[in-house]
Amino acid sequence: RRTTLAASIAGICLVIGLLAGGKIGFSFFPQPDGTTVTATIRFTAGSPPDRVADFIVIAKQALFEAEKETGEQFIQLVLTRQNETNRGETGSNIGEILVELSPGDFRKTSNSALARAWQKRIPDTPGLEFFLIATTSGGVPGADLDFQLSGASPEVLKFASIDLQESLLLYNGVSSPRDDLSYGKEQLIFELSSVGQALGLTSRSLGEQIRANFEGELIQIFQDKGSEVEVKVRLARSARESSQSLESLPIVLPSGDTSPLLNLANLRVNRGFDDLKHENGLLAVRVSADVDSKLNNANTVRAQLERDVLPQLVQKYGIDWKNRGRAQDQSESVGDIKLALPLSLIMIFIILTWVFRSYLWPIAVLSIIPFSIVGAILGHWILGQDVTMLSLFGIFGLCGIVINDSIILIVVYQEMRAKGINALEAAIAAGGKRLRAVFLTSFTTIVGIAPILFEQAEQAQFLKPMVISISFGLLFGTFIVLFLLPALLVGMESIRSRFSRIRSDRQDSDDMNQQADVLAASSRDTLTREDLLTSNP
Repeated sequence: RRTTLAASIAGICLVIGLLAGGKIGFSFFPQPDGTTVTATIRFTAGSPPDRVADFIVIAKQALFEAEKETGEQFIQLVLTRQNETNRGETGSNIGEILVELSPGDFRKTSNSALARAWQKRIPDTPGLEFFLIATTSGGVPGADLDFQLSGASPEVLKFASIDLQESLLLYNGVSSPRDDLSYGKEQLIFELSSVGQALGLTSRSLGEQIRANFEGELIQIFQDKGSEVEVKVRLARSARESSQSLESLPIVLPSGDTSPLLNLANLRVNRGFDDLKHENGLLAVRVSADVDSKLNNANTVRAQLERDVLPQLVQKYGIDWKNRGRAQDQSESVGDIKLALPLSLIMIFIILTWVFRSYLWPIAVLSIIPFSIVGAILGHWILGQDVTMLSLFGIFGLCGIVINDSIILIVVYQEMRAKGINALEAAIAAGGKRLRAVFLTSFTTIVGIAPILFEQAEQAQFLKPMVISISFGLLFGTFIVLFLLPALLVGMESIRSRFSRIRSDRQDSDDMNQQADVLAASSRDTLTREDLLTSNP
């Protein structure tokens, strides 16, 4: 029984080593490849539409070259769109390519592999801000990696976002880093000079005059055939579209004189942002990326970023960060499981205590659970699958089946012991009598769910982790119930008998000490009477 117990403990140590060493990863839910790949094209603001159109043609050619390299034909349809994207962005500098692919069970090339091959063939093009390839997948929506940066100005957040995206590209299997803080058109920013301030101008009055010259100033409203007509005065179109006219724009001073704008303010060109996001009243930017599950694990990459990269960004830019998307949902779900698991074990212990009318036998039943989980985890390692939330649900079901088998064996063992059979023979007889029942229960369940393990359809990918947990856990749990549990029962009987002997020896010693005290007290009483008779004849 010591060899059996040592082998089981070695299995637990092996699983702990695989989990701690990253050989077995954890994913929130399975993410089978979808059938859509989208490429978003964005040039600098003001780029001519012809440049965007020419680049779309080059990108389509690169796509078909990437497909040819894989040796398969899985592109079903390619659609292009210019001046707008599926996310609602508009502009003459924007384009989009939508690619429809064959289902994942009809091809060997993954979406991530296609995206990497496509990205490599995109040439460096002047004015191209980014060419972003986004792949779709089933399961929980959202990106594999999703971080929110907040607590700074838009410029600082953008610099921090760029640093984080560059760091993401250093990890194997990570692709398409992006953020939701896109640069917009160029902006002309003016700052009142010391001369302007000395002449009595303010930034507000200067801005109002510039706005009136370019947007127009309302001077009159009149009725014309029942319609209201507004009359505005502003610069001519040719003057509004010329930067030289802006520099020589006459500005009215508080004294009534005029002076060119260039003498009163410093002008500089800066690029703004299309849209600013807020979270709890603070500016925020979300940085996301995709992870190829065949090359890396999203949780592993996230842990490395939280340990090595994000603390440096916090120190460098003075920002705050937190996980969003799938990572946030995963944290909440795992937190619920951490609460539900001990509660379920406590309920099982209470029920078993009531059934067996003992605190010892329920401990024997529950001690099987950690050893049965070893088979479920090893099954994921053998098949190269990550442990997911569905795997944990399968482990819960597995524990119930193993507990039922254990209860049946323990009942037979107790019956044998009640007949006066010693512990070792009773354990062997109980295992022999329950061999057929335990084996058939496990074998029929494994055979019934085994076809799902070999199914390649997208819908089956969600059930595979649960099936792996149940099938491999039962396969391993059968030997646990038939070999480890009898060994534990015999060991527990041995320990209990040893404690019983110690308690019996202690009781015997207490009885002997009590008898010695009685004899000593009786002897003292006799000596006292003799002394009295001697002193008082």
